[in-house]
Amino acid sequence: MTKLEHLRQAKIPGPETGIEIKHTFCSVCEPLFHCGIDAYVQDGKLVKIEGTPGYPVSNGNLCPKGHANRQYIYRADRIKTPLRRTGPRGSGQFEEITWEEAYREIARRLNGIKAEYGPQSVLFYSGYAKWYRSFLQRLAHSFGSPNFGSESSTCHMAVVEAWRDMAGTFSGYDVQNAATFLAWAVNPYYSKPTQLKQLYEVKERGQKIVVIDPRVTPTTTKLADLHLRIRPGTDGALALGMGKFIIDNGWVDWDYVEKHVHGFEEYADYVRQFDLKRVCGITGLKARDIEQATEWYATNKPSCISQSGAPIVHHKNGYQAFRAIMSLSAITGNYDVLGGNFPVGETYSHQWAGFETREHEFTHATKPKGAPPRIGDGAFPLWAHFMDECQMTDLVRQIGEGTPYPVKAVMAFGLNHRMFPEPHKVLEAVDRLDFVTSAELFMTETCRHSDIVLPACTSFEREEFKVYPGGFATYIKPVIAPLHSARPDSTIIRELADALDLDDPLLRSGYENCVRWMLSDCELDLDDCIREDMPVKVPDAKPFVPGAYTARGYATPTGKFEIYSTSIERYAPGLDPLPTYTPPWDGADRQAYPMVLSVGARLPFALHSRMHDVPWTRSLRPDPMVDMNAGDAAALGIGAGDWVTVESPSGTVSLRANPTDRIMPGYLQIYHGYKEADANELVGGVHLDPYSGYPGYNCVCCRIRKGGEKG
Repeated sequence: MTKLEHLRQAKIPGPETGIEIKHTFCSVCEPLFHCGIDAYVQDGKLVKIEGTPGYPVSNGNLCPKGHANRQYIYRADRIKTPLRRTGPRGSGQFEEITWEEAYREIARRLNGIKAEYGPQSVLFYSGYAKWYRSFLQRLAHSFGSPNFGSESSTCHMAVVEAWRDMAGTFSGYDVQNAATFLAWAVNPYYSKPTQLKQLYEVKERGQKIVVIDPRVTPTTTKLADLHLRIRPGTDGALALGMGKFIIDNGWVDWDYVEKHVHGFEEYADYVRQFDLKRVCGITGLKARDIEQATEWYATNKPSCISQSGAPIVHHKNGYQAFRAIMSLSAITGNYDVLGGNFPVGETYSHQWAGFETREHEFTHATKPKGAPPRIGDGAFPLWAHFMDECQMTDLVRQIGEGTPYPVKAVMAFGLNHRMFPEPHKVLEAVDRLDFVTSAELFMTETCRHSDIVLPACTSFEREEFKVYPGGFATYIKPVIAPLHSARPDSTIIRELADALDLDDPLLRSGYENCVRWMLSDCELDLDDCIREDMPVKVPDAKPFVPGAYTARGYATPTGKFEIYSTSIERYAPGLDPLPTYTPPWDGADRQAYPMVLSVGARLPFALHSRMHDVPWTRSLRPDPMVDMNAGDAAALGIGAGDWVTVESPSGTVSLRANPTDRIMPGYLQIYHGYKEADANELVGGVHLDPYSGYPGYNCVCCRIRKGGEKG
């Protein structure tokens, strides 16, 4: 039965009354697998949302965020027209202007700053949306600025950096064909529900699933054969202890190690100090559980290890912990094999789909030669070596100090200051700039501190090319007209290139022409994508071939999997080339701040601060809350719903208490991004991983007391 037939039988208005079902996807959440959506449109307005059956990855499923899209799109604070600030920054005093007036003002100010201070003094920034990033980075390059930055300075790209360091390319994990799965900090019920069907299927086939997570989650209770309830920030010590146990038991894949691993001898010598007794003391785990997990991983092969964009690398020692974890795949020969971790590239917009495009060439074709270092290059040289963008966690310092050169302006698309440590300092730094422009959906706090504000579109109001695993590509079209006078980010970028009079005819030719150029070496006909409502199979997409990458030699300086990093040795000589373990916090803080806070673990109905002002999703947790161990709460006289105050060396927030046995004693968890109680204010601006620049969001020394008030 078709959906329209179902509508008729249910006596819901059908096509004769103007309802159309159009195809698009949800861009609120995880950018790698935007879920397919059937949009019910009547008289130009979105009236209902459902998942699209048969859509790649999502296959008709939607999470609470996806179902809330209608409220998200029609939020009352959608920006309706370009605005110019008339009062002090932060006052919210603006006047409406035309797009032409906005572009003239932006061009006048940015070109003036370029002439006086140089193009590097202008930062081009992208928020959580990734679909237009290659276009914005090319805009920055064509303008002459090396400074393109994004929220990836705190999300996902440290994982990419680490894989490039170890194996020369970003890598994935093959759950489908694995016999053992180390699900390190994995909870797809909240963060990646599209993966659940696959996990249930492999568990039914007998796959061993080990979940390493400090919390009790639906994944630990419903899927795990073994739950290692580890102390936060001690993952590296566990991985190194597992490495020693593998070596001691003779479970090393010597053929792979001898041919394809660099630094094994140094690694083996280092892990000798991580005997089970010491590892148990650091991690809080039982020896028999570590032994069982390690034996399954090393002997019940093939085995794979998950990686997420945040949980592991969001520690001050996170980069080294991630390297220690993934080194297990090398010493056991579980890399570049079916059912293990395997090398993948990037097809388009941070996604791998089995074919190549010219996106990287497009992005960097106009890259300025001889440009000064990017923001953060000096502070984080390893990030600078591996990554194509600046490290935004150094922005506050550079604006304040003006070294190695001043930053005077930002052209921002979705700048959310709450994505960074001590967010108020980011906003204060923005206020010191000469000129700030924000393209946004909603009137955010950053917009209130901007000089010009531009209204942008949701995915329901624009076109976008996207690829999916398995060799699929799609080109969505608008299902409703842009609300008010909003324009797609890609259109804004093209029109800015015109207004700035940049010598870049390809960028100025428009989004679709640029996509066609990037696909010019592919067998994919973009017109096929545009004609079809559903994703199409790309003719030249190729599946993963186990061992092919290893046979060619890895894209590392040694041509091998580098447990001992020659890149760290060369580009960041003050850092350790081996994946060494250090505690995740500063020891001096533990006396005054005896508890440990984790910031940012996902809620099933939230994504950063995007859903906090959507009525449906906000109703599920109306007030900011701190999840804490029920025993700790009882000892402090704290009951469910009581107002409490959480303090760290960097800040203080008041919020409601949520006692639960799902949190370990001595630990707290707060979801971030609330205006009333932003947990990121508790994370110091210098509490950063020296290898990646990533904030240590998941291990912050703190204390809690009863009493506080609503923010």
